Amino acid sequence: MCGISGLFRQGGLTPSDLPALKRMNEAIRHRGPDDEGIWASEPRGIALGQRRLAIQDLSPAGAQPMRSASGRYAITLNGEIYNFHDLRAELEEAGKAPAWRGHSDTEVALAAIEAFGLDGALLRLRGMFAFGLYDHQAGTLALARDPMGEKPLFWSEIDGALTFASELKALKAHPAWRGDLDRTALTQFLRHGYIVAPATFYRSAHKIRPGSYRVFGPGEGGAGREIVYWDSVAIATTSKANRFAGSFEDATTELDRLLHAAIRQQVIADVPVGAFLSGGIDSSTIAAIMQAQRSTPIETFSLGFKEAEFDESRFARDIARHLGTSHNEIQLSGQDACDLVTRMPATYDEPFADPSQLPTWLVTQFARTKVTVALSGDAGDELFAGYGRYHSLSRKWDRGLRGQAHRLGANLYYRLARLGLVRPALMLGRTHLGKRSLHALELRLADLEAPMRAGNVVEAYERTFTVIDPAHRLVRGAMPAFEPLVGMLAGREGWSALDQATVLDAVRYLPDDILVKVDRAAMAHSLETRIPLLDPDIIRFAWSLPDELKTRGRERKALLRAVLGRYVPRNLWDRPKQGFGIPAADWLRGPFRSLASDLFSTERLNRQGLLDTTLVQAIWSDFLAGGQRRVNLIWTLFIAQLYIDAEERNA
Repeated sequence: MCGISGLFRQGGLTPSDLPALKRMNEAIRHRGPDDEGIWASEPRGIALGQRRLAIQDLSPAGAQPMRSASGRYAITLNGEIYNFHDLRAELEEAGKAPAWRGHSDTEVALAAIEAFGLDGALLRLRGMFAFGLYDHQAGTLALARDPMGEKPLFWSEIDGALTFASELKALKAHPAWRGDLDRTALTQFLRHGYIVAPATFYRSAHKIRPGSYRVFGPGEGGAGREIVYWDSVAIATTSKANRFAGSFEDATTELDRLLHAAIRQQVIADVPVGAFLSGGIDSSTIAAIMQAQRSTPIETFSLGFKEAEFDESRFARDIARHLGTSHNEIQLSGQDACDLVTRMPATYDEPFADPSQLPTWLVTQFARTKVTVALSGDAGDELFAGYGRYHSLSRKWDRGLRGQAHRLGANLYYRLARLGLVRPALMLGRTHLGKRSLHALELRLADLEAPMRAGNVVEAYERTFTVIDPAHRLVRGAMPAFEPLVGMLAGREGWSALDQATVLDAVRYLPDDILVKVDRAAMAHSLETRIPLLDPDIIRFAWSLPDELKTRGRERKALLRAVLGRYVPRNLWDRPKQGFGIPAADWLRGPFRSLASDLFSTERLNRQGLLDTTLVQAIWSDFLAGGQRRVNLIWTLFIAQLYIDAEERNA
């Protein structure tokens, strides 16, 4: 696990390039505090940087950037290749192994690229990774990212050179960086609470998409050429064409086996390894299997809230006691959160609204005091149908209540409301309008209307669970965001409503929200996180399951529950899902109120010129007057203003 950076200037490096790379590398020191490496070939115009967090092969033989045995390739890699022992054996059996210099996974990955080519190697790598690979023979640079997007990778053209790094802050550290804000990306953020790849908050910077690599060099053009090696929709389609045919008990046994295999690979490290344990289904399952494979107690970590209705730490404590782990616990208060929230722009670099970023940041900081690697239970909801929204959608659409009825109902409701024949309080979530403007009322009506106008199940799902559908109305001069993935998944033959919704979340919400949250929070403290549920075999298995095995009756995550039941008594974990949320409404009206009021002030909003002052202030005023239904929108606007303010101060 490391932080990576690089520069590629066709025609040769200039005298300013290496000093710029050193600044970029220093900006991500937190991702790799153990060592620094820079390799460059000035005539070829390539320079690679590395900040090392030593996990595998702590000796100098594991240091990066690293050259291949023949000298053809140079790589800087962030992440872990879990199957590197198997790959090493395959190379040796095929007579394609180099004279090994050490036992790091990076050396094995580099040898696999040399033996099988980049495409052949990527199909063999099982892990989380992002890397820059320079090919001396072709004179090209490839930037690659793992299949589901666990590890980040950004790129931009700065001062005539292709630059890349693990985090935006490294690009921003380049002396020639010019970061104009992207209003379309801001709209996307207000709609979802995150910015979807390949976009970033800046018009000049881009993300490498999960499951792809981009090649730069002779004949490739300034933006390079994208190659997709893991197409999630195609893989899901193949999996659903070959459905798992066994019983529920068979599926439980298979998932148990797959989890054991993934965890066995992912606990391999030359440093201490632990696990997060929230007390929920996913993290408890990972911790239980991890402990079952150990003869000594594993370290587990949980976070509680001082607000009792949000605190699940007692459940984690009971499960840890049953499993026999060495359990560690910390608490978060509203004041703690207020102290933390202003640090989030420096952690995430672009607007990111998931409120669980705060407890995640704190629990990863806490875990780093005892371990260098921690296993996480993320991805269980997206792969195994854990969200309640999946089940209500499935029932509604699979029973025939489809788009036409929605559209007719929406048109009638909207027109009656505009004529004043439907009480506005029903839509606004309060008993009086106060000073709310007509524009704010229309925004709310348009948001309510959007899912009713959907023509297919995936569009209805996507529109229902946005922060606010007509987000472009909140951003001055913005247009509606285009959502190509929604159309791609809609109406696929043989896919149920549940299939469409879960795959949409797995390929968009998971990489652009959940995995971003975990990576940035953990790496801010030099902690590596690993996610066993994102093993490729588990992903394919999950996508092959028919609905009745995922949701036996109406039970969420039925298979994960069945696996957990083999290790932990049901009475310790069988309760309604709570999630890793925060008491956002209480905090916004309490410790965050002064800061939020300042960020939403007329003077500030008008000076920045990005958000619609009238609408934002109307929404904020309604919330302060007791409105409850738009807490997520207030939080998202609050976070947007934190980042816009930070950008303004740093300009």
